[in-house]
Amino acid sequence: MKLRCGTFNLYQFAEPPFCWYEPENVYTDDDWKEKRQWVKDQLTKMNCDVIGFQEVFSVNALEDLTNEAGYKYFRTIESTKTDANNSLVYVSPVVAIASKFPIVKLEQVEIEESIIRTLPIENSFKFSRIPIKATISAEGIGTILVYVVHLKSKRPFLEVNEPNLLSEWDVKVMEAFQSRSMGNVASLLQRGTEAAVLYRDISQNLYRSKEIPVILLGDLNDDENSIPMEALTNRAYINEIDGVPYSELPDTVKKLINSYRLYDSYNLTPNPLGLKRTPTHYYNGVGSVLDYIFVSNHLNLKNNQGIGQIISLEVLDKHLKSDGIGNHKQSDHAQVVATVDFHNG
Repeated sequence: MKLRCGTFNLYQFAEPPFCWYEPENVYTDDDWKEKRQWVKDQLTKMNCDVIGFQEVFSVNALEDLTNEAGYKYFRTIESTKTDANNSLVYVSPVVAIASKFPIVKLEQVEIEESIIRTLPIENSFKFSRIPIKATISAEGIGTILVYVVHLKSKRPFLEVNEPNLLSEWDVKVMEAFQSRSMGNVASLLQRGTEAAVLYRDISQNLYRSKEIPVILLGDLNDDENSIPMEALTNRAYINEIDGVPYSELPDTVKKLINSYRLYDSYNLTPNPLGLKRTPTHYYNGVGSVLDYIFVSNHLNLKNNQGIGQIISLEVLDKHLKSDGIGNHKQSDHAQVVATVDFHNG
């Protein structure tokens, strides 16, 4: 039995007359019609059973669209927020999930006090976008735990100070860079903490329900070798467990280590030609990978007790390659689709 899952950053999915962030950011009726049709066409091309969405403002409009595309089940975990002074301006998007299989349980990822005490963050810490944690009952496959996430972007948290017109230009430049430097670190701390909180929740589920595979779909806003990605996957070599060197651990314990890691589907996908990874986003002409599908060891080909494996990974990026159509009518991200072949199907 095969299951296709994907991640889709919609780029400001806000149905007019609603705006995103600023009153001037609003689709014309014609632009919205084109965007809606493009999203629907992409859903057809993706041909997924489960999709995670980011940058969702108009929740009802997306639910209607996915229903039309054949997705019977649709959920969000939080509500979008609008400007206190203008109810037509959205200021906070959400993530969403659409599935052709029943979503039997929906939960919020909790932030444990132990994390607050351990990391240098405020007690008021919260996700920039609350992740979705959905238990799906897939006919012919069984139970799957799916996370949909959108981690904090790399944009600095702190605004660059307005230069003092009386200061000399070297002071203005210095202060601008100081502010941006601190903002970048603040953003990294937020994104990294979100990744650590997610890993805590995922690993606890892997401990409690060892037979249930985990699939994470999302825009993680960082490259594959970054600190937040390591916090989320724990893929680095581990030297010891509770003071016992890795080389002296029993084989059964070594297998346990793998069971608590998340695996990038790109690294699990057959690639006989050694093709380079396809970027999912471009900024100033430079490509990067921001959108990922991670899976638990249940779906690792190298796991002899695995219940399935990734057999293909597709990146739908044609719209990013200078097709002359603006991002607002399409998206500034590629869509990523992984096909999982379950052995019991």
